Amino acid sequence: MTACRVCSTHIGAPSYEAPAPALTSGTTLLDVPTRVFVCGTCGHAQSDDIPDIQAFYDTEYRISLSSENHDQIFAVAADGTITYRTDHQAALSLRLLDLPEGASILDYGAAKADTLRKMAVAREDLRPHVFEVSSDYAPAWQGWVPEAAQATYSVPEAWRGTFDAVMSHFVIEHVADPIGFMRDVHDLLRADGTFLFSIPDVAGNPGDMAVADHLNHFSEASLAHALASVGFELQVIDSTSFPGAFFVVAKRAEATVEAAHTSKSAADAAKEARDICAFWDRASETLAGGADRYAKRKVAIYGAGFYGSWIYCRIGQAVDVVAFLDRNENMKGATHFGIPVLSPEDLPAEAEALFIGLNPLKARAAIAAQPWLQRPGLDHVWL
Repeated sequence: MTACRVCSTHIGAPSYEAPAPALTSGTTLLDVPTRVFVCGTCGHAQSDDIPDIQAFYDTEYRISLSSENHDQIFAVAADGTITYRTDHQAALSLRLLDLPEGASILDYGAAKADTLRKMAVAREDLRPHVFEVSSDYAPAWQGWVPEAAQATYSVPEAWRGTFDAVMSHFVIEHVADPIGFMRDVHDLLRADGTFLFSIPDVAGNPGDMAVADHLNHFSEASLAHALASVGFELQVIDSTSFPGAFFVVAKRAEATVEAAHTSKSAADAAKEARDICAFWDRASETLAGGADRYAKRKVAIYGAGFYGSWIYCRIGQAVDVVAFLDRNENMKGATHFGIPVLSPEDLPAEAEALFIGLNPLKARAAIAAQPWLQRPGLDHVWL
C-alpha cells in the first residue's frame, strides 16, 4: 500500500511495474525498479521516491549543463526552422502572467533560469529572482540576477510574501511532497500574487509515465484538488500551447478555496493513466520482439532523448546499435551511451532497422516527413 501524494488515499498494487534499471529524465540509470500507482479518488498517478533524493538533485541532476547553449527542441517547422524549448516557454510565460510594470518574479527551481533570462530581456522592467536546491547553476545567473536576488538550498525568510509572481517550469513532477511545494510557493507570494507552473501532461506525452525521477503525473483533476487544498484559485490549465505539458496559472487566495471543475473527472483521469501504463507494458513486448528479430544485427535509434534512451536500455545488449539520430543541432558531434549522435539524413547505410524513440502520438508524422528515413529495406520498429 502507498498513499496518494495529493489526497492521501491509500493505493494498492501498482498499475505499471518494470525491473531495474530505471531511466531518469536526464537519461541516466538508477538501480531501482519503476512502479506507477494510480489514485482513483483524485486521478493522480505517482512513482516511488528515488533513493537519496536531496543528494540526487544537489550533485547528480544536471539539466542543460552539458554546454552553455544546451536546450531542447520544442518544434521543427516545415522549412526546418527549429524553435527551442526555453524560447517558447519565455514567450508563453509572459503572455500567461501579464505582469505589471516592475514586477518582482521568482523562478523557483530555476536551474540555469534560461526562461527567466529571456523574459528579462524582453521585459527590462522585471526584477528577477532565482532559487535552486543546488549551487551548480549559480554561474549561469551571474551578470543578470543581482546577488541579493539569488538563493540556493533554502529561501530567505525576507522573501516570503514579497513576489508578484512565482514561476516553476517542469519542477513539481520531481518533488516527493507536491502539496508542501505548493504551500511554500503560496507563502512566497503577495496577496493576489500569481503562480505559473508547467508540468508534463502524461496524456499528451505517455513517456512521462516511465521517467524514474518524475514522481508525480498530474491530471487536470488532481491539479485542481492540489491547488485548492493549499489556497490557490485555479485560473488556467493550458494543455494546447505546449503539447505534452500543462501550463497552469493560479492566484493566491486568503479564504478557503473549492476545487475547480475540470474537463475530466478523477475517474476518467485514473482510467487514462491506467491505459498509459498498459501501453508501456505493450511497448516492452514490442521491443523484446524487435530485439529478437535483429539480434546481433546493426540498427539505429531515432531520438537521443528519453524515448530513444529507454529503447537502448532494453535492446542495447541484444543488437548492434550503430547510431542515434537526432535533429537537435546542439547534439552534433556528441555521443550517447558511447554511440555517435548523427543527423537523420546521415543514417548509416549498414543499419537494417530504425527503432523509433519519439512520442508515439507524434512519431509517425515526424518520420514520414523525412524522405531519407524511407530507404527501401529499412524496417521501422515503433513503440
